[in-house]
Amino acid sequence: MYDSEPSFDAQALISGLQALSNGDVVSLDSDGTAGPNRYLRLSTGGCSIAIEAGNDVRQRAAYFEALDWPMLHRSFEDAEEVVRAHQAHIHITVETEFDAVANALGVRAMDTSLTRNKLAANVAAALCRLDMPTAVHWKPCEMLYRPAPFLRELETNPVAIFVRVTPFSSNKEVAGVRLIGASTRGAADILGMEAVLEEAPIPVFPAMDLLQSFVSHCHGRGAYLPHLSTYSPQDGEIVLVRHLESTPEIAEAHVSLEIRQSAEAGYDSSDPNVEDIATPRTQATWDGGERRSRPRTAKPFGRRRLT
Repeated sequence: MYDSEPSFDAQALISGLQALSNGDVVSLDSDGTAGPNRYLRLSTGGCSIAIEAGNDVRQRAAYFEALDWPMLHRSFEDAEEVVRAHQAHIHITVETEFDAVANALGVRAMDTSLTRNKLAANVAAALCRLDMPTAVHWKPCEMLYRPAPFLRELETNPVAIFVRVTPFSSNKEVAGVRLIGASTRGAADILGMEAVLEEAPIPVFPAMDLLQSFVSHCHGRGAYLPHLSTYSPQDGEIVLVRHLESTPEIAEAHVSLEIRQSAEAGYDSSDPNVEDIATPRTQATWDGGERRSRPRTAKPFGRRRLT
């Protein structure tokens, strides 16, 4: 993506983030370079945003704790070497000042993950408007639990940005903001992304902006033509993203994007207990009667009786 030193404009990133924020002032605290890497630190809304950009951004060891390395080595011996040899371009971390965010939102300190994730989504959307990565890769949730095939695919098919979006996992409204779930679960640094959206939940509209900019950039380059991607206009509240290898209509691997209305069947927005747009599955209730019933030959007090 970059030849030597990242050349994106910090002021353009600030203006893009300012347009996505709700009137909060975005200030540039520091902007410096160290070797081939560039380091920026922004602050807005009581949060500090640290951006590390470069062609050889080393991954942090904390992310490796999310994977079960001993179990992974049994199925894929070179997994750790593949991960540690992968290079990330841009890594975004958002540090939250809990008291400042809680006072701004009027919520408890434990709810500040909403602001942190919203800020990370806004930064990623602003970044993708400046310099779109070469590919967005969507993987199903099985990758998080069985990463060995995923790492083998990574050797042959490098990825620029990875975002795990699960619209139905946490489809609820917090502080008047409709949210969808997005999580990387340690797969963030494995892929070597250009932007990282960490931890659920992620607001819908920044994710929609990221997807729209991705589709427009791909169409402008001639990639992901309209017949290879399904895209709905921005008239709903929920975006559903699928990375499909093939369908009966489309034989090639493609990205499927759907934006769903919140007024779908099985979803009642007035019910405070409803957190999922899909109707819950009802499983057969087992009362444990066959476990409680004892056989006819059973002794009343076990083998020893009362004698």
